[in-house]
Amino acid sequence: MVRNLGERRLPRGVWLTGGLFVAFVISFSLYVFSEKQIDHANEQRYLSYKLADQLRQSSDDLTRMVRTYVVTGEPIYKQSYLDILDIRDGLRPQPENYDRIYWDLALLDPHFRRPDLGPGIPLLEQMRRAGFTAEEFRTLAEAKASSDELTNREFEAMALVESAGPDRADRRMRAVLMLHDDVYHRAKRAIMTPINAFYDLVETRTLATVHQAETIALVFRLTFIALTVAVGALIWQTAAESRAILGGTVQDVHARITRIGQGDFSPSPSSAKGDSVLAGLDQMAAKLATLEAERILATAELRDMNEALLRSNSDLEQFAYVASHDLQTPLRNIVSYTQLLERRYKGQMDADADDFMGFIVENTKKMTQLISDLLEYSRASGQAEPLEPVPADVAVAQALNNLKQDVASSGADIRIGDLPRVMAVQSHLVSLFQNLLENGIKYRSPDRRARISVTAERIAPDQWRFAVADNGIGIDPQYHAKVFEIFQRLNPASETTGTGIGLTLCRRIVHRFGGTIWVDSELDKGATFFFTLRDAEGE
Repeated sequence: MVRNLGERRLPRGVWLTGGLFVAFVISFSLYVFSEKQIDHANEQRYLSYKLADQLRQSSDDLTRMVRTYVVTGEPIYKQSYLDILDIRDGLRPQPENYDRIYWDLALLDPHFRRPDLGPGIPLLEQMRRAGFTAEEFRTLAEAKASSDELTNREFEAMALVESAGPDRADRRMRAVLMLHDDVYHRAKRAIMTPINAFYDLVETRTLATVHQAETIALVFRLTFIALTVAVGALIWQTAAESRAILGGTVQDVHARITRIGQGDFSPSPSSAKGDSVLAGLDQMAAKLATLEAERILATAELRDMNEALLRSNSDLEQFAYVASHDLQTPLRNIVSYTQLLERRYKGQMDADADDFMGFIVENTKKMTQLISDLLEYSRASGQAEPLEPVPADVAVAQALNNLKQDVASSGADIRIGDLPRVMAVQSHLVSLFQNLLENGIKYRSPDRRARISVTAERIAPDQWRFAVADNGIGIDPQYHAKVFEIFQRLNPASETTGTGIGLTLCRRIVHRFGGTIWVDSELDKGATFFFTLRDAEGE
């Protein structure tokens, strides 16, 4: 039910929240854009005033330079006059900070040098690029044309001063008057009047643009505020629905899940109702509590059964040990008395009687060996001696000492490599190597001298792999797993001695040491028994 409720409500709320968020972002972006338009209008206004001021300032600078030249005759003022014209017409680039106070400071600088000669941007072209309206551009172009026309009178005054003749003083006075009379002032008025009109046009355009941008910004500001309120309301509604679905806060759900994860299935302090998540968690906790109680009961029953099984196994092992031990005496008596009969009455009875006594002695000895092996297997299974560092080479040497008669009679060539110290039980490790070496001697090939090797190789920082290899008759691969099963013998009892317990005992010992054992062999190509043991140095 909780899942169905979430599927019915959450997707609609999520989609609505997403749509409002997108609208919120768009409205905010448009609001920012409209505010930027106000800044852009003001920047355009500043650029317009800057270019108009440059035209006005260049006209004033030309007037000042020509008047000073006419009065003083200093060439630097005429050069500056020409430079102003070149810069305004784009024949020279504008010097740095040219839009500030330039000529009033430059001519007084002892390091002043004329602006570089090279391509610049004509003032009229700058006005065209500024994006003025047609009327604004026409107004400034008119002012520029009037300023260019005035230069004709200014050049005429400079030429009057520069001409030679006896009436030099009169010509200078006429030149000065040309730059100060009504004609000159009317010409200056013709320049400044369109510039002043341009200021009015720019101010009108800027105010209109700013007003329009402010109106748009207000609309988007109100839209943005409305969407903000809507998103806030939706978030509040979503939070309320989420709380109803969860049955509490997110922290409550997290705390409940944490308690369940820690194994605390007790009821929640605040009982959730309906189909909420917390109610579902309470139901799940109740079921888990029931399952936990059943598990504890089953664990207790299993523990009791294991203890009973351990007692039963212990009793069986003790019985096997006692039975195996107690069977030794009657078997030895049977062998002794049968051998006594054989020595005393051999030849006095018929040949069948002699054969029967031989069979009794031979099979009684086999029975004794079987009981001895079972006794050894019972000891390996039942003893729980702790593992300790044991030199493997010492264990092999002791095993060979136990097998010295078999080694001598078989003429086997046994080679022992460098062997490490491993975690084992000394007596069991000796039994492991003794059974594997005896197996190599017992199943040697009649066609060649028996060769057996014992080596060890480190396969991990804390693990060694031993290999006991022989060149005997080998084992068919289909029997590789079967040879480790108890009482399994691949050769007929008449061909080899043994009880079929040796390799089973080896597997039991290796497993008790925490390792694994396996065989790699082919018929008539020998056999190699591998097993792993833990390194003693890393313990």
